[in-house]
Amino acid sequence: MSGRSVIVTGAASPVGAACARRFSNNRDKLVLADTDEEAGKALADELRDSGAEVAFVHADTCKRLHVHNVIAEALDAYGGVDVLAHTVMERYSAPFLETSEDDFDRVIERNLRGAFLVNQAAAKQFVKQSVEAGASEQRGVIVNIGSVESVTSSADHVAFAASQGGLQQLSRAVALALSPHGVRVNAVGFGAIKGEMDKDAKAKQLRDATPLKRIGDPEEVAEVIFFLASDAASYVTGQTLFVDGGKLAQLDPPSDAEED
Repeated sequence: MSGRSVIVTGAASPVGAACARRFSNNRDKLVLADTDEEAGKALADELRDSGAEVAFVHADTCKRLHVHNVIAEALDAYGGVDVLAHTVMERYSAPFLETSEDDFDRVIERNLRGAFLVNQAAAKQFVKQSVEAGASEQRGVIVNIGSVESVTSSADHVAFAASQGGLQQLSRAVALALSPHGVRVNAVGFGAIKGEMDKDAKAKQLRDATPLKRIGDPEEVAEVIFFLASDAASYVTGQTLFVDGGKLAQLDPPSDAEED
């Protein structure tokens, strides 16, 4: 299962970087994409120093041409695409009555439109490869990264929660559309993760609101992403796996804990 061509978008984020390292440890060949060119290139250099084959593309997945460039880089470097791990996520918090139309549009564009564009571009390549390889051979996996707020929310997260609900449904619908081609599509929703959601004074509340009473590591999310992209999950598609320390399993969080 090693040696696959893997695209990781949002690679400069904590989860995206952990994901890139996990695939690199499997000796997969990587194309990293992010809007943060400095951090993305630094990660690419780190992985190359450890012996990985890796390319970096400065790209915004909200822009179709940028997405085209990411796919083109994978084709030029490795001759195809086997896995897309889409980890781009923009968080936004504001009272509902103060959320502007521009803010709402930006969050939806970043979290949902971008996912649509990169999923579609990867899917077209997967279908082409499937036809070339023969219909009986499975080729292509997509894993979209989201949040527990695809099924829960808080009063100040209207735009973000809407984008996450949309991302979960997009993943399901794309899974159905691509299943005749042997392509699998799943999503991972995470809760409180180090570097992603513990950057302010709410860290203690986040821990207290999590049944396991700790904030998760990006590597714990990356392991689930890697599993869904592996042959071990060959009969799993159209699903969302939550990496949340049990948060969604509890009926009532502690009364003094804030929603994440």
